[in-house]
Amino acid sequence: LTRSAQGRVVAVSSFGPHRFVPGATYPGSAAAKAALEVLVKSLAIELAVSGATSNAVMPGYTRKDPGLLGALDTATWDRVAKANPMQRLAEPDEVAAVVAFLLSSDAAHVTGATLPVDGGLTLM
Repeated sequence: LTRSAQGRVVAVSSFGPHRFVPGATYPGSAAAKAALEVLVKSLAIELAVSGATSNAVMPGYTRKDPGLLGALDTATWDRVAKANPMQRLAEPDEVAAVVAFLLSSDAAHVTGATLPVDGGLTLM
């Protein structure tokens, strides 16, 4: 990573460490993702002199492939989509686009950031 100014680290975090509402807390994964975000920031400081970057993407609830629900049932997916300020789930391609940006030379001066792709979920 330090041998090239094009070195990039992009971690995938979660809204868990940023949003706490009754019935929708995930303490185990939230703690792990919070630690990951601290690692990203620490790595950003270590890599800065080389020009390499370290960032995190923080997706909100994201649409799964048909038939895959993860930890939530269909009714809950519908409810969390409507509770989001944009009133929909993130699409996988929307999250991937932010990852691609952070991996590109266009993001050469972005480091230590955690970018939400959550439709405003963590604003609430």
